[in-house]
Amino acid sequence: MLQNRLFNIIPSIKLPPDKNQVFSYLSKEKLSLGQVVEIPFRGKKIKGIIYSLNNKSIQELDFKPKEIIKQVENICLTTKQIELAKWISEYYHTSIASVIKLMLPQLVNQRTKDKNTKLATIPYPKLTEQQQKIYEKINSTKNFRVFLIHGVTGSGKTEIYLKLIEQQIKLDKQSIVLVPEISLTPQTINRFSEHFNQDQIAILHSKLSAGEKFTQWKKIKSNQAKIIIGPRSAIFAPIQNLGIIIIDEEHDSSYKQYDQNPRYHARHAAIKLASLYNANVVLGSATPSIESYHNAFQNIYSLLKLPARFTANSVMPKVKVVDMREEFKRKNFSIFSESLQKELETIIKNNRQALLYINRRGVATFVNCRDCGYVATCKNCDVPLTFHLYKQNLSCHYCGYTLPTPISCPKCKSPAIKYFGTGTEKVEQELQKMYKYVKIFRMDSDTTRIKHSHTQIYNDFRLKKANILIGTQMITKGWDLEGVDLVGVISSDVGLNLPDYKAQEKTFQLLTQIAGRTGRGINPGKVIFQTYNPESFVIKTAAKHDFVSFYKKEIKNRKELDYPPFVKLIKLIYKNADPDLAQHEAQKLFQKLTAYDSQDITLLGPAPSFFQKIQGRYIWQIIIKFKNQKFKDNILKQVSNDWIIDVDPESLL
Repeated sequence: MLQNRLFNIIPSIKLPPDKNQVFSYLSKEKLSLGQVVEIPFRGKKIKGIIYSLNNKSIQELDFKPKEIIKQVENICLTTKQIELAKWISEYYHTSIASVIKLMLPQLVNQRTKDKNTKLATIPYPKLTEQQQKIYEKINSTKNFRVFLIHGVTGSGKTEIYLKLIEQQIKLDKQSIVLVPEISLTPQTINRFSEHFNQDQIAILHSKLSAGEKFTQWKKIKSNQAKIIIGPRSAIFAPIQNLGIIIIDEEHDSSYKQYDQNPRYHARHAAIKLASLYNANVVLGSATPSIESYHNAFQNIYSLLKLPARFTANSVMPKVKVVDMREEFKRKNFSIFSESLQKELETIIKNNRQALLYINRRGVATFVNCRDCGYVATCKNCDVPLTFHLYKQNLSCHYCGYTLPTPISCPKCKSPAIKYFGTGTEKVEQELQKMYKYVKIFRMDSDTTRIKHSHTQIYNDFRLKKANILIGTQMITKGWDLEGVDLVGVISSDVGLNLPDYKAQEKTFQLLTQIAGRTGRGINPGKVIFQTYNPESFVIKTAAKHDFVSFYKKEIKNRKELDYPPFVKLIKLIYKNADPDLAQHEAQKLFQKLTAYDSQDITLLGPAPSFFQKIQGRYIWQIIIKFKNQKFKDNILKQVSNDWIIDVDPESLL
C-alpha cells in the first residue's frame, strides 16, 4: 500500500488515443495500483483507475494537483490487467480507457452473497492414446507456449481441454475458456458442468444483467471460480492466478471486435495475457485460421494433430455436392434439391434430426418491381431491405429502419412486386408447407433476442423436441448433438466471390464446420451442399474435409498477392453524412500518406466501402500493408481522430 503520494490515474471516459490518457492526482490515503477511485474531472465526478505512481514531488509539478475524492471499495484491477490494457492500447492504437472499461464491472446493489462452497473436481471419461499424447505434451510445458490443436470435427478436443483444466485446478490455478459466440456457451457449460463443480465455473457474456456480471466478476476476483467461460470479452476477467487459456474454434472471425473501440482480437490479447503469467495457450480448430497454421509451420506455435474422430463411429460424414443448375433444368424450382427433400423425409420417418444452414435471416433478401426495376432500399444505408414475415415489414439489418410491406410498387404503382432471395424465415415457411406436422425450430438473431433464448433453443433441440433446426452461422460452430443425422447447406456459394482476401478461407471454414455437426452419434451422418458452382476448389476440398489441401493453395495465393500472414494490414475508415466531404477527406489523407509508400509499406485506395452508406453516413477506406512493424506508429500519427483505425482487420469489405 502506498501513502501520501501522487498517483497517475486513467479516467473512465474515452479520450482520443493521441491525447493525454493519464492524469496526476494527490491522495493522503493508502491506495493500491489498479484501485478504482472517484476523481474530479472537468467539472464532474467520475471513476478512474490508479495506473502508476508519479515519482515527482508536488513542488516539481507545473500545476496544482487535485485530490482523489475516495476509493471505490472492493474494485481493483490486477497489475497484469493494467499491463494487458496498455499493450492493447498501443498495438490497436486506441485509448487505454476504452480497454479499461471492458475490465470493470458495473457496480450494483446486491442483497445476497455468494456461497463459499468447497471446490472439488469430478474424476475424469480415459483419453485415447492420441489425446493422451497431446495432453502430456501441453501439460509438461511449464513456460509460456502457444499450442495449435488441429483436430477434425468430433475428434475429442474438448476432452483434452477438460483434462488440462483439471490439472490446473489441482495446482490452484484459474483457466479461461473462450468460445466464439453466445450460442456455444450453453453447450460448453453443460460439458464442463458434467466434470466440475458448478461453483468452480464463472460465465461472462453480453446477455447477462449487470447484477449477474458483477456476481461472476466477484467470483473470479475472489479466486472461487477456477474456470471462466465466455466469448471474447471473457479475456478481461479479473484473473488472480492464470494457468491456461483455451480458445475453441480459434479461427472464428467473431473473436475480433470490429464495430467499436477497442478493435482488439481476443486471440492476440489472450496470447499477450498468457505471456504475462508465463501460462500456456491452446488454440483448437478443425479449420485453423491461415495465420495460425502458418505460425505453426514457422515454429511460432506448436502444432498437434487429431486426424480421426473420437467416437466409436469414427467415419467422417459423407458429403454430397448437388448442382442446383441441374435441379433447375429438371423443373425443380424449390429451394430444396430432390436429394435434400429425400433425406429430410428419411429423417422425419426415423424420428432423427437435421440442421439446415442459410446465411440470412428473413423471408426475402430484397424486394423488386419487375416493371420499373425499383428495389426497396434503406434510406439510411446503402443496402436493400429484407422482408420479415413475423414482423410483416421490410427492415434494415444495419440500422433497424423499417417500411410497411408494399402491395404495389411505391415508384410506379405497379402490382408486379416480387420477393427475391431466401432467408431463414423463408426456409421455415417452405418446410412447414411440405411437412405440416413436423416440429421445426429456427435460430437466428430474430429468435434469440430474448435473454437465455440461445440456451432454450439449444436444450430443446438437444432433448429432441424438434426434428429440424434452421439457422444462421450460430448453428455452424462447435455444436455436438448425437441426434443429428443430416446437415443441409441451402446455398454453399454465398460469400465465395466477395471482394475480400479472406472470402475463400471463411467459406471453406463455414462449410467444413457445418458438415461436422452430423455423424456424432451411432449413425455416420450425411451432408448436402447445394451449389451453383460445384467445380469450386473450396467446395471440393470442404466436401472431402481436406483442410491441408485447401491451406496449401490458399497460402500460395496469399504470398503471391501480399496478404497476411506475409504482411500486416491496417484499415482506415472515414464516415460522414456528406458524400463529397467523405470522398475529399479520404483523398486528402491518402495523398498525405503517399510519402510513406515504399517497399515496406503499400497503400490501397482510397475507395468507397463495400457498403457505401450505413446509418446515414458515407464510408470511405484506405488499406495499408506493412512488411515492417516499425513503420506502423509513424504512419498512424498522420491519421486524425476523425478516422477509425482497425489494426489486423478481419475483412476488407
